[in-house]
Amino acid sequence: MTTTSTRSVRGARRVGRTCAAVLAVCAVLAACGGNDGGDAGEPVTFLNVLPMESLSFAPEMIADTRGLFEARGLDVTFEATQGSAPAIQTVLAGGAQLTRIGDIETMIAAGERNAPLLAFGEPIHTGTIRMISTEASPVTRAEQFRGRLVGTPSEGGTSSITLDLVAGSAGVPPEEVSRQVVGLSPGVFDLLTSGRVDSYIVSLDTSVLLGHTRPETVVYDPNQDIDAGAQMYVTSAAQMADPQTRDRLERYASAVEEAMQFIVDDEANGFAETMRLIDSEYEVPALGDPDVAKAALAAYVDAYTSGDTLLGISPQRWQAAYDEIVGIGQLPPGLDPAAWLDTTLTPAPAR
Repeated sequence: MTTTSTRSVRGARRVGRTCAAVLAVCAVLAACGGNDGGDAGEPVTFLNVLPMESLSFAPEMIADTRGLFEARGLDVTFEATQGSAPAIQTVLAGGAQLTRIGDIETMIAAGERNAPLLAFGEPIHTGTIRMISTEASPVTRAEQFRGRLVGTPSEGGTSSITLDLVAGSAGVPPEEVSRQVVGLSPGVFDLLTSGRVDSYIVSLDTSVLLGHTRPETVVYDPNQDIDAGAQMYVTSAAQMADPQTRDRLERYASAVEEAMQFIVDDEANGFAETMRLIDSEYEVPALGDPDVAKAALAAYVDAYTSGDTLLGISPQRWQAAYDEIVGIGQLPPGLDPAAWLDTTLTPAPAR
């Protein structure tokens, strides 16, 4: 597990960019000492299941760089985990206050494995998985996945379940869609052009990049056919029941909501301030091409604002996602998915 303090990372990056390597080592050692003057806020650990340097975490990075966590008396640490399973286990064990995972993983963990998890916020209301094909053999509708070979980042997991949901929306049994693990390297696109796969699964960021760099790219958005796929802030029932932790989670959510609203408002300015702030402290590859970064941020803004509020969870969409997951046999029917929600921490409606 990789740990990044929001304060120590700023110091380390500034030194790394402007000083000699020996000074950078000193800065890292100093940060590891855990004492920056005794004015640290209350600790909150956020587990990110993807690399932090992704525009998927733009709200967290803006909340950090604009001092929104600090203003609410929080000292937030970002820790990277190898996927959602260890993140869930760590949160349940009390080793971190929260993580952000998909509604699919949340429901399967709570409903199939009886994990005492509670989703308390939904920063991304729509799925961020995309399926890539080419103009020579486009896949643009759910029913077209029948008989196709689809590349997946790994065996099983959310990407594969999402593919099952997409196929199921068109009445296509999962066994009629072949899969092959292809990873996430840039060279995967060549598997399409060579005919070795018919489609493959990528993140929203990567789909935007491909659309700008490979004009033959065709992007299928699963949101046109399924409800599942939203991203949730999740904690354990035990931590939610603790008044001190609950208060910290509420302040975390408030800071993130303000950051999201900042990004939404900055769209009128071409996201100039958003990109400047993120780039001042984080090395995000997407920012290397401003056009790609703007397009990706615009897509995320659409995902932020597609709900009634920035962090609100729609009970109707949540139920619909559960029904879809039941429909492909990943969850038993007859459960109450509302039992896995705590909407009382949802901040006030967006301005």
